[in-house]
Amino acid sequence: MIRDKFVRVISYLGAALALLIPAFINGYPLVYSDTSTYLASGFELETPFDRPITYGLFIRFFSFNGYSLWTVLLAQSGILAFLVIQLTKHVLLNNSLYPILGFVICIFLSLFSSVSWTASQIMPDIFTAIMFLSIVLLLEDDASRKKRYFLYFIFLISCAMHMSHVTIIFVYLPILFLFKKFLQPFHFKYKSILYLGLLTVASLLTMGSALSKSKHVFLMGAFVEHGIIEKYLDENCKFKTYQLCAYKDSLPEKAWQFVWDETSPLYKLGTWGDSKEEFNSIIWNTFTQRKYIIEHIYASVLATMDQLTQFQIGDGNKPYTEETVLYQRIQKYVPSELHSYASSKQNKDELGFMTWFNHLQLAIVCISLVCLIFFIILKENSLNKIKLYLVSAVFINAWACGTFANAIDRLGSKMIWIFPLLVILILLRIFNERHQLLKANNE
Repeated sequence: MIRDKFVRVISYLGAALALLIPAFINGYPLVYSDTSTYLASGFELETPFDRPITYGLFIRFFSFNGYSLWTVLLAQSGILAFLVIQLTKHVLLNNSLYPILGFVICIFLSLFSSVSWTASQIMPDIFTAIMFLSIVLLLEDDASRKKRYFLYFIFLISCAMHMSHVTIIFVYLPILFLFKKFLQPFHFKYKSILYLGLLTVASLLTMGSALSKSKHVFLMGAFVEHGIIEKYLDENCKFKTYQLCAYKDSLPEKAWQFVWDETSPLYKLGTWGDSKEEFNSIIWNTFTQRKYIIEHIYASVLATMDQLTQFQIGDGNKPYTEETVLYQRIQKYVPSELHSYASSKQNKDELGFMTWFNHLQLAIVCISLVCLIFFIILKENSLNKIKLYLVSAVFINAWACGTFANAIDRLGSKMIWIFPLLVILILLRIFNERHQLLKANNE
């Protein structure tokens, strides 16, 4: 009994640490430009105009009020390790080896997929996968009441980490009902779906003001990238008096350029609030006119496919030196780690291993997809529902990011590792069932 508990504790801790290998190699948690905003929101206790405060509070709480950002990484990797090991337990039908095998899975994924890179960043990206894995366990695993409460709590926190999560879940849950209607047998717990829906609504409380202040800008940026806004303005500026008409021939190519570049037409119109009424009018018109609805659907399909093919690590992980706001905020909020941060490989631009790792990751993803296709051809029925849950999760994430934000590697890498995880889980179930069958025959 004591030995089993010891093995579980060591497996959970080892898995959490294994998921942070890139951070250990870097010499410090990896950071992104948005890390600066999350730090400020948590320590100044102000909800940013463009994102929820949840991850900022997560940073402040688990950094012990600025003692260390390492403990923030350990917290998020620990949650992920717990979910992966619990999923392994479910797949192995409570086989006593599940903690060790779950630990091994985390090591493999850390070395050969993007999961460890995502988990090693002071960013909420890893919580997209955490959110989906908690859903799978709530729908499939016969967990104790205490564990289910914990899983619901993980889901709520994860959903509240990013504004896109609400959109994703409001699409994902109805898709599960479609699976139930058209794929037989396909059963799940209705109460769980209801609770997940209610918790998703509750998560809106953490992002209501941010949604109101920024939704129109992010949507406009995405539709600029899709080419819809340029076409709409070309056809309507002769009848409308939009301020944006003056810049219709100089719209940037990418959504991030429209939203964040200081030379963007967005900032020539004033503040984000100044453009809200005009942008909402344009967006509404493109959503309610048939010709533009078709354009939206076509652009959404292309953007989804584009996002599915973009998942390299290292996107945006450039040096952030003394002159950057991020550097200054680490100096302000986590002063004891400034030297470690400044001397990290990222800040010295020494993350050269990313090139060959991306080639390796691409090979692993391709092999995983071939395996999944092979399972379908062979009509391998192991974990059919979990296959649908996780594959649809990857596609819905790609759809939401590509359609309503922009297709970039960072947003793809946070979920693409689900494919190799799924293949490993299917193989484990197959081997476990055959082992149990052989054992029964021998008896």
